Amino acid sequence: MNCESPLEILISETEKVNPAILLAEEFMRRDSADLLSTDDIHRAEETLDLGRSEIETTRRQIAAFERSAARPSEGLPTGF
Repeated sequence: MNCESPLEILISETEKVNPAILLAEEFMRRDSADLLSTDDIHRAEETLDLGRSEIETTRRQIAAFERSAARPSEGLPTGF
């Protein structure tokens, strides 16, 4: 297990657009008469699996935050 704090783990993650939103937008731009192909359904299933994986990752990160000990801030953020 690595020794990074939950905050360090979150900071190191890359930002991404939710793939479900991208897929939904693509499907919505299509003509309503077009049916989904088997490839489209496969992509949607892959997107759902990715979403489930992200949810599980988030749950693990929340659990790590809950296990973290509270400690006072080393400085006062500007504006407070």
